[in-house]
Amino acid sequence: MEFKTLRNIENSFRQIRLYAIVFAVLCLSVVGFSLWKSYSFADEQRQKIYVLDNGKSLMLALSQDASINRPVEAREHVRRFHELFFYTGTR
Repeated sequence: MEFKTLRNIENSFRQIRLYAIVFAVLCLSVVGFSLWKSYSFADEQRQKIYVLDNGKSLMLALSQDASINRPVEAREHVRRFHELFFYTGTR
């Protein structure tokens, strides 16, 4: 009688260990998939350029190469910064 109980405990321990390993593998696969999708999404978003139309509306300017629009984007950012920073409200 005692040996059957011991055998059941061993089988239960093996089963619990198997479930824990399967659960850990599933968790790691979900984390890996999430990281992969987030990096691919971030990579797609880096290719998009958002432009303010006179500070009013946000437009999406898509281009083949984002580096082509970087100088124009930088000039617009500097112009907008100076406009907002040095505006005294006495117009």
